[in-house]
Amino acid sequence: MSDGGQRLIDPLGTLPGYQNSGGSASNGLATAALTCGIIGTLIAWMPFAVVIGIVLGVLALVFGIKGLRRSATVGRGRGAAIAGIVTGSLALLLAIVGVILSVVVFRAVADFAEPGPYDTDVVGCTLDGRLATVDGTLTNESRIVRDYSLFVTVGKDVDVFTIDGVAPGDTVEWSATVRTRAVPDECTPSVVVQGPFPFGIEMDPIES
Repeated sequence: MSDGGQRLIDPLGTLPGYQNSGGSASNGLATAALTCGIIGTLIAWMPFAVVIGIVLGVLALVFGIKGLRRSATVGRGRGAAIAGIVTGSLALLLAIVGVILSVVVFRAVADFAEPGPYDTDVVGCTLDGRLATVDGTLTNESRIVRDYSLFVTVGKDVDVFTIDGVAPGDTVEWSATVRTRAVPDECTPSVVVQGPFPFGIEMDPIES
């Protein structure tokens, strides 16, 4: 521009009434949508983590839709917004698997923690040095066939074994061999009965 015939230089490089277009607007919503969608997809199928996956999937959809609208204004982030919508939708679909697996895992742990009505008796315990042999019986007092996990403890040492397919009303004999770390003064065993191990994975007894 000029003043009195002299040419002046605008130090900011702009003229009045014009906006500097040197900077570029960002689209954080699109980035947030993509991040939430990816993480949600990774964990939505996992038992119990499905809740977080659902939340992230919903956020990915919301951020993705808003980010897609913003991309029309700022000219960037369209791809990330669309990817966020896709991965968010996928996370919600995988959440169905996560819910099913959560129910399966919960029931398996519940069956282990609650073996149903039963009766168990220790009928004998003999010592041979550090080796204790415990004999007993187990009666299924429920109305369905049951599988059991038994924890037989002598002192601080334990023997763990399973008894499968005990019919209602049936009594089965069992025998446990506990190798103790020291020679016990007397053979006084304790028995904890649980249901079947979840998916065959051995666990510590759950106190009721």
